[in-house]
Amino acid sequence: MKTIVLVDASPRQGGNSEIVVDTLAEALAGGEVTVFKMREKDCRFCRACAACQGKETQMCVQRDDITALLPVIDQCDAIVMATPIYNQQITAQAKLFIERWYPFFNREKKNWSNTSRQGKKAALVCSFWGSPKDIVKKYADWTVSGFSQIGAEETRTLIFDHIPGRGEIRSRPGYMAQLRELARWLAE
Repeated sequence: MKTIVLVDASPRQGGNSEIVVDTLAEALAGGEVTVFKMREKDCRFCRACAACQGKETQMCVQRDDITALLPVIDQCDAIVMATPIYNQQITAQAKLFIERWYPFFNREKKNWSNTSRQGKKAALVCSFWGSPKDIVKKYADWTVSGFSQIGAEETRTLIFDHIPGRGEIRSRPGYMAQLRELARWLAE
């Protein structure tokens, strides 16, 4: 049974990122799925205090919902983050989430990561309206490459462009098919 973490990094309830996460959670219902909707959680920024460095397990001195999720990220088989693109970048929430992976950083280990599980799959799903698709694709590919810090070795990006409003992704059969294919890949 696969353990998969799905992260909704949108500040907007009922938006396309939430639909992405909920669709994947439904498609992956046979596995152990953790859905983490940042807007509903206590998510504090990394203080760069370095108290987490040099430890064999992932810990953080902060007591928030991301700290509680670190052991799940460490042990998971896959992680997917869904985020809108604002001004050709992932949201502040998505950046905050990635920065909280500092406890995984160890330059002495494979991929500079002290995760206990290498070989994870990771995906970044981006939805947006007006940014140039080729620029967003390069940026998304570069961003997901950094998921190696949590042990990701296989990565994918999905770029859903020209989505004008809340929940519009549902009206795009091609995008929904790509989500179903992503779920199949994650479950393999």
